Amino acid sequence: MIQRLVVFVFIVFFLCGFVFVPDSMSQTHIQYTISMPEPATHCVEVEMQISDVNQPDLQHQGYIDLKMPVWTPGSYLIREYSKNVDRLEAWTDHQPTVARKIRKNVWRIPLSSCTKHLKVHYQLYANELTVRTNFLDDQQAYLTGAATFLYAEPFVHLPHYVTIKPFSDWKSVSTALPAVEWDPHTYRADHFDLLVDSPFQIGTHRTLHFEACGIPHQIAMVGSHAPVDEEQLLSDYKRICEAALTVVGQHPCSHYLFIVQHTNGGLGGLEHLHCTTLQANRNTYSQDVSYANFLGLVAHEYFHLWNVKRIRPIELGPFDYENENYTHLLWVAEGFTSMYDNHILRRAKLSSVEKYLADVASDFSYVANTPGTQIQSLTDASWDAWIKYYRPNENAINSQSSYYVKGAAVATLLNLEIIHATQGSRSLDDVMRYLYTTYYLEQNRGFSEEEIQSAIEHIAGVSFDSFFSDYIWGTKALNFNKYLAYVGCSLANEIQPFTTAFLGANVAPGKNVVSSIIKDSPAYRAGLNAGDELVSVNGQPLTDLNRFILTQKPNDELLFEVRRSGLIRTFDVKLSTSPLKKYVIVRDANPSKEQQNLFETWVWA
Repeated sequence: MIQRLVVFVFIVFFLCGFVFVPDSMSQTHIQYTISMPEPATHCVEVEMQISDVNQPDLQHQGYIDLKMPVWTPGSYLIREYSKNVDRLEAWTDHQPTVARKIRKNVWRIPLSSCTKHLKVHYQLYANELTVRTNFLDDQQAYLTGAATFLYAEPFVHLPHYVTIKPFSDWKSVSTALPAVEWDPHTYRADHFDLLVDSPFQIGTHRTLHFEACGIPHQIAMVGSHAPVDEEQLLSDYKRICEAALTVVGQHPCSHYLFIVQHTNGGLGGLEHLHCTTLQANRNTYSQDVSYANFLGLVAHEYFHLWNVKRIRPIELGPFDYENENYTHLLWVAEGFTSMYDNHILRRAKLSSVEKYLADVASDFSYVANTPGTQIQSLTDASWDAWIKYYRPNENAINSQSSYYVKGAAVATLLNLEIIHATQGSRSLDDVMRYLYTTYYLEQNRGFSEEEIQSAIEHIAGVSFDSFFSDYIWGTKALNFNKYLAYVGCSLANEIQPFTTAFLGANVAPGKNVVSSIIKDSPAYRAGLNAGDELVSVNGQPLTDLNRFILTQKPNDELLFEVRRSGLIRTFDVKLSTSPLKKYVIVRDANPSKEQQNLFETWVWA
């Protein structure tokens, strides 16, 4: 009798449309369902439901706007994700309704005074495999939050749930979001910002596990790749994670995920709050140099869980997903991180002292060899990232500065100055700890332009007014040797300028098409242009420009024949001595005891 009653009640509930809702989802929430029934088409199906849109403000205005972000945090370029949205349809209280597009990334849906439930379905085209875009094929799906999820501003602070319905026999879903208790393929984000910051990797990939810093870590190994010693790989990851922890001293995560996509391309990465997505060439593990560079990428993106995700410029959060989020401080966000990625490898004993010094010298060489570093300040480079850094043209070498590389060079000088000013008792690490404690833990906000300088001065006990005026806001040439002298070192140039010829035309490897011309170089003065196809020199066919220039001497006169816009042109060029630098850091033969101690502090000897 009891059994029959239970069956009867169940049937009544079913026919009346009642659905079991866990207690944790009984409040207003947003639910997404992701499916991929035909992955070869690159089309992802997305359903979005808002459990209760019956809010006073929405009732008053009579509509709700759903928006697609136009960019993703960590990659400062408007990417227009809404261009991949197709066939958007909407239902209110289970009845079809109109969804009218009112801006490039905004759809407006009418609401009545009693509308409660909203459902939207749309299709995403996903065929761009990068760390900041979506990709789906018959092997895998990679979904990044900003390119996937519509949002409604009145509800961004509420819980967001995502149910993944993998294709066919795909069993692996990797994300930093926690699965809910009632469904292993439904994940919860406490708010929309966290959802944007939590990509999904779906498919048949393997997952490796290790523990570091007292927390569990996972590595999603996506795509085929060269054989790798997994025990050594996990050991190297662990050493990097634990070395990174020594900078700030506190780990804010309860877990961490690396998504590693193995492709035919090069290195790339994007940081997130509890995870990172990395891209590496399939042959990375079979080549020592490539593997070392990959470990540098691992260190860089892992360190971002502190610097940028928690120690951040005040402008970078909460985010405006519809517009550029400008800041003058990307030289801290990315420059400091670029300095620390090499330093972390040194701390982890995955890089020798000699290798670390070579990496620092490489940063210094970039600054010396890039005319744009004398034109664009680090603050301007940070501000203009939205229109310049991700969209360089052929003149970028003459007009732009990398807040990554020059930022790393400046961070090294700051570190040396702090070490010197405090007799080795403090370093840039102490600045990072101060920023983490003061602004992230205590005030739950980012730091301002004034506060980063104040923090450095607080730690070092000396003024940095001139340093910031000259090197951060200005473009004065960096005085490398002044700071290297603190630790008994100096720079030497491996290029012999008076015997090395210089043209000033750059070509892509394996091609004879000019990619850029260095300002005021012989090529620049002669009238050669980016885009010129180099046909011959002195009447002889030209196959390798760089190799040819190495055979010449300063003041040699050359006749270049080029193809420009389909026409043959000739240009007379007189080579000069080389202004380029290939720096090496040389240690003094007889450093003082203080210099030796500070050097050991600097390089973690």
